[in-house]
Amino acid sequence: MAANDRNAVLTRVGKGTPMGKYMRFFWHAITPDVNLRDEPMRVRLLGEDLVLYRETGGKLGLVPERCPHRGASLACGMVEKDGLVCAYHGWKFDLTGQCVDTPAEPADSKLKERIKIASYPVQELGGLIWAYLGELPAPLLPRYEYLVGEEFDRDVGISVMPCNWLQIAENNMDPYHVEHLHFRYTNYIHAKLGKPLIKARKHAKVDYEVFEHGIIKRRLWVGDSEDSDEWKIGHPQIWPGHAVITYPGGWIQSQIRVPVDDTNTLIYWYNARPRKAGAAPAKRIRVWENPLRDTRGQYLTDNLNGQDLMVMYTQGDISDRSTENLGQSDRGVALYRRCLHEQLERIERGEDPMGVVRDPALNEPFIKLPLERHVDYDLSGVQASPDHGWDDLEKDAAE
Repeated sequence: MAANDRNAVLTRVGKGTPMGKYMRFFWHAITPDVNLRDEPMRVRLLGEDLVLYRETGGKLGLVPERCPHRGASLACGMVEKDGLVCAYHGWKFDLTGQCVDTPAEPADSKLKERIKIASYPVQELGGLIWAYLGELPAPLLPRYEYLVGEEFDRDVGISVMPCNWLQIAENNMDPYHVEHLHFRYTNYIHAKLGKPLIKARKHAKVDYEVFEHGIIKRRLWVGDSEDSDEWKIGHPQIWPGHAVITYPGGWIQSQIRVPVDDTNTLIYWYNARPRKAGAAPAKRIRVWENPLRDTRGQYLTDNLNGQDLMVMYTQGDISDRSTENLGQSDRGVALYRRCLHEQLERIERGEDPMGVVRDPALNEPFIKLPLERHVDYDLSGVQASPDHGWDDLEKDAAE
C-alpha cells in the first residue's frame, strides 16, 4: 500500500472508513457534564453532527442533528419529558429516536409510526459525558482508576485543535521529544524571557510493550537506576489513542483525544488529583480552557501543553507522512502505526479490537493501569493554565 493510502486509512474517521469503523468500537468523551444545560447541545463526533440533551426526567439522549421532516436542526428544539421536540413543526422524538408526535398531521395519521432516527448510547462517568456510535450491543464504558477513584478531585482542560487526531496521539509515542521540546526548547524560551532555566535531562534508553489496554512506554534517564518507576513500570497510551501519565504528588493526567472529524480534534486534559487530607470532595468537575494560541494569536511556548499543541498543529491539518524520514528514535511511533493496522485487521476478521471491554468482572471496581507512581519531574514551565491549581479546587470543595 502506498504511503498516502496508508496515511488515509489511519486518519479518516467518517462512516464507512476503516478507521471510522475502528473508532466506533470505543466510547468517546463528548463534553464535561457541567457544560450540558437545560437546552439541547450540538456536538460533532467522528464526522457526525449530533444533538445531546437531557430530558426533563434527567435521562440523556443523543440523536442526529437534522430533523427527518424538513431538515431543521434539533439543536434548536425543545426538551420535554422523555424526548426532544423539533421547533419547526413540533415533531417529537423519544430517547430511542422513535417519532411519537406529528401534531400538524391529521389525528388518524400513521406517519409518526414510520419515522425513527438513530439514537446513540450515552453515559456519564468521572464528570464527563461519553457517547458510543458503533454497532450494538455496546461494550462497557471502561472504568479506569482516574475516572472513578474516590480519593480524587478532578479538573479538565479543553483544547480545540484544527488538525487530525493521529498526529496528536503519536506525540506520546515519541519520548525523545521531551528532552528537546520540553527541556531544550523551554530553556531557549526561558532565556529569552529572563526566566530561570530548568534542569535538562537526556534519555539513556526507551522501550515499549503492547498490552491489553494499549502500549506501555518506558524511559530511563541518564543517571537514573533501572529500578526507577519510569523504567520498571512506565506509563501507557491506551486504545485508541489516549495518554495516561502521572505527576509528582500522585496525580494522574489522561489526555483524552476525541476525533471530531478528519481535520478537527478535541483534547481533554483530564486531571485526577489526590484530595488533601481532611478536605471535602469537590462538588463538580472544574473545566478550564487550554488554548492553542494566546489573545495575540501567538503559540503558548512557555509551558508544556502549549508546546505540544504547537508541534501537533504545525504538522498540518492532516500530516503528510509520505514526506517523513523516520529514524531509530521513532520506533515508538512506527510501533503504534503498525498496531493500528493490526487492529483494523482484527475487526475485518469480526473480532473486537484490543481495549474493548465487555466482561463486567474486568471493569469492577475499576481498571488499574500500569503507572509509574514515583516520578521526579522538574515542572518549571509546565503549568498549562494559571487557574487550575489546588487553591481553586479547594474553593470548589467549600462551595
